[in-house]
Amino acid sequence: MKLILLSLSLFTVLTSYSQTTIMVGATEVEVDTVYTGLDIPWEIVYSPDGFIWTTERKGIISKIDPVDKTKTVVLDLTSTVFQSSESGLLGMTLHYDFENTPEVFFAYTYGTFSTISQRIVKYTYDGTMLTNPIILIDGIQGNTTHIGARFQFLADNTLIVSTGDAQNTTLPQDLNSLSAKILRLNTDGTIPADNPIPGSYVYSFGLRNSQGIVRAPNGIVYLSEHGASTDDEFQILEPNRNYGWPHVEGFCDLPGEQVFCLDNDVLEPLAVWSPTIAPSDMIWYDNPQFPEFDGKILMAVLKDKMIVAIELSQDGTEYVSENHYLTNQFGRLRDICEGADKDLYIATNGASWSNTNPNTHNIIRLRVKNTTGINKEKLGSLKIYPNPVADYLTLEVPESLIGGVYYIHDISGRLILQGAVVAGSQIINTEQLDKGIYELTVFFDKNSRLTSKLVK
Repeated sequence: MKLILLSLSLFTVLTSYSQTTIMVGATEVEVDTVYTGLDIPWEIVYSPDGFIWTTERKGIISKIDPVDKTKTVVLDLTSTVFQSSESGLLGMTLHYDFENTPEVFFAYTYGTFSTISQRIVKYTYDGTMLTNPIILIDGIQGNTTHIGARFQFLADNTLIVSTGDAQNTTLPQDLNSLSAKILRLNTDGTIPADNPIPGSYVYSFGLRNSQGIVRAPNGIVYLSEHGASTDDEFQILEPNRNYGWPHVEGFCDLPGEQVFCLDNDVLEPLAVWSPTIAPSDMIWYDNPQFPEFDGKILMAVLKDKMIVAIELSQDGTEYVSENHYLTNQFGRLRDICEGADKDLYIATNGASWSNTNPNTHNIIRLRVKNTTGINKEKLGSLKIYPNPVADYLTLEVPESLIGGVYYIHDISGRLILQGAVVAGSQIINTEQLDKGIYELTVFFDKNSRLTSKLVK
């Protein structure tokens, strides 16, 4: 389905958000400022130990405790990172099995104004600091803007990362350049043997500046991409596909674009926004207690300062509709992630593109009101064994919880399994779970839940 979407503000909430309550649609939500005074937080990632890992564009990586609201710097690269305009320390992800393999992957720019380059690196977390730096990909052409860079693990545990065109429109169609591409690599930095172009990191090309990547429960990977003055895009990622830039903006709907699209097998977006809204990162979110967001892709937006909740067709291949929330309430929204107990965390980037006031660069938390979170007493009533799990696990709950629903999500928040709680003790088939860390949540009424970690 092809639709051109105009920027519409569909929902407005209160402007004050420090420990307050707002309505998001019909859902009452508690809003709390977890941390303030950051220097342009670019990426936020919720880790298995309950911390929010954060990159600041000037070259800082920190762990923020959302309970104590404290910040601990684990890496300072301010003397190495080149930061100007949109460049600096950007995207980051944790290893898919972080508890057993505590590796952190991220991208940053370095050099001088005349020689800006981008680097993909891996560090190891020793429990206190990030150590043992390994350069995975180096010398990617950079600039002060249009440089990506988001990360996402695929189902096969390879890693993809987006790069921008570095303000050079000759690069997107140049397969010898790593700019304006989606790159795919192994966690040791080697090139996967089944990459589309043998011996090349290039996975897909013809992109302008993708700053959002999400892998949905159906396995489909979606991208958000910044357009110029028109045609921000929401796309499905496919290997070895051309996305058309700079010859195509949005759909293949102009005569010249149609010729290029036909000759170059261009993959059109699912949706575009004109004028631009500046889409940033995205997550897939499942939470029956938050129906406005449940089963949708949530996109953080910078220019139009909102969360876009995107509904897709059942098979995930067509755009169906969207709704806008939190419009102009928290400033520019750079990133969004899901924490424990289905809490949502959002990184805010001030009121304008040039805003440098640290008091507007925050991490805020959204929590559905009147729900019961994790606590030791309730965890005692939820029994899962064996854990680590094998091909089956046994779930034991009190009889009062029968009739509830269980969900199993992976570390990135992707829904893997779900089902009804039909007995006080029941066996769940977990053969399809890959090795890694998971979260099992049992909802037993609209206001209560129990959560536990799983390891396989």
